[in-house]
Formats: sequence, structure tokens, C-alpha cells
Amino acid sequence: MSAPILPGMATQLEDTLSTAALNETERRAVARIVGLFEAELGDDLLAVWLYGSRARGEADPSETDPDRRSDVDMIAILASGRDAGAASWKLRPRWEALVAAEGDSPPYYSLRFYDAAFLRERRAIRDFFFQEVDRDKLILHGGSLPDYGEQARGAA
Repeated sequence: MSAPILPGMATQLEDTLSTAALNETERRAVARIVGLFEAELGDDLLAVWLYGSRARGEADPSETDPDRRSDVDMIAILASGRDAGAASWKLRPRWEALVAAEGDSPPYYSLRFYDAAFLRERRAIRDFFFQEVDRDKLILHGGSLPDYGEQARGAA
């Protein structure tokens, strides 16, 4: 089953993905993953972000050496109270199948699910991981979620 991408969102997603260090197969896989999450999680899906070297443009999307290939790192932020662990377990086989259907290897995709309350807590303590994500992320769905504790860029 193919995951739908809403027409208005497709162009925005394509534009965002064009700035990422992804090859065409990875771009198609990521777009299908975002479509799957939108279809399955609906309004409970607050954001999907690409982060890490792929978002920063530092990875080589043509790298084929399995020891040197960079992961495609993504985070899905769900509404507070939504069980992020259960969503991850439910959707993992489906997004892995989408990646495989595009001709890529699912182990190179790292998808993390968190709820908004967890994001708020991590930002409140200035968690290093989320500071890095907030600095480098490309927004694939939703927004930056500044109402969930994100510090303005350049703020102390």
C-alpha cells in the first residue's frame, strides 16, 4: 500500500528534501515515510524532522561503502499523551517496507518517535542532542514547535 502525500504538501516537502544530502532513492523513501506517518497518525503527528549530517548537507549521498554511508536520521514528534513507543513499533515494519520498495536498505534509516511532552522536557534542560537537532533540522512535516520550549536562535 502506498502512503499518500497531500498535493499542497508535496511541493513543500520536495523543496525541503532538495536541500538535503540525499540521493533520489532516499528522497523518494523519505517522502513516502512522511506520507505514511501523516496518513496513520493524522493530527497526532506534530512534526517530522530530518537531522544530522543529511540535513546539514555534510553526507555524501553517493557513498555506497556500508562502513562509510551516513544514516538518514529522522524524528517524529507526536501529540502529548500519544504513546510514541507504540507508534514506533506499529509503523516500523511499514516504513521499512516502503524503504525496501524504493530499493534501499532499511538499516540505513534511523527513525525516532517522541511525544511533545518529552520534547518540552528535553528542551527545558537544554539537552545536547535536542540542541543539535534544533540547530540542524529540516522540517518535513509540521513545524519547528517553538511552543514546546525551543530557544530562539542566537539566544543565550
